[in-house]
Amino acid sequence: MNKQDITRFFDERAALWDSIAELQPDKIETIFDAAGIREGDSVLDIACGTGILFPFYIERGVSRVDGVDIAPEMVSQCRAKFAEESRIHVVCGDAEELVFPCEYDRCMVFNAFPHFCSPELLLGNLYRAVKEGGTVTVAHDKGRKAIDAHHAGEASRISNGLMPSASLKDIFTACGYRTVSTVENDGIYIVIGIK
Repeated sequence: MNKQDITRFFDERAALWDSIAELQPDKIETIFDAAGIREGDSVLDIACGTGILFPFYIERGVSRVDGVDIAPEMVSQCRAKFAEESRIHVVCGDAEELVFPCEYDRCMVFNAFPHFCSPELLLGNLYRAVKEGGTVTVAHDKGRKAIDAHHAGEASRISNGLMPSASLKDIFTACGYRTVSTVENDGIYIVIGIK
């Protein structure tokens, strides 16, 4: 798996992404509740794509959303959709290496974690991006088996697979997060680290 393939894969799908995304609002609300996303929070959305979670953040009354995506076409689509929303800022970059402009209350990696080449680099970098007491959440609105089956076809070349939550918890701990909680079942996957 390499980052150029990942970028190309998502760039090719950016124009149609919103029409093929299968959002489950009830699960997104469950994930947001677990992550502690609330009014006034600043949020960093990693691999934000076209901004599918942004309306949910706005509905919760967050103060700021910074989105990052490695695919320029995804970023272009996202910027066009939210051009009138002053709380939203989107950049194209590699979240494993990017230096973020501030510290955030919450960081979300939603439906994207298997596409990162180095989970350790990513979680270490996000540790630096959140405030003391802030959370970093890795979440999927499907269970691990469903995610891996979804990535078994054409996406197999750009996916490491979704590791068991216990393994991801160990990486969070190794990166310095003081508390890590997990929820993993057939319908949802959530791992949350607190700085």
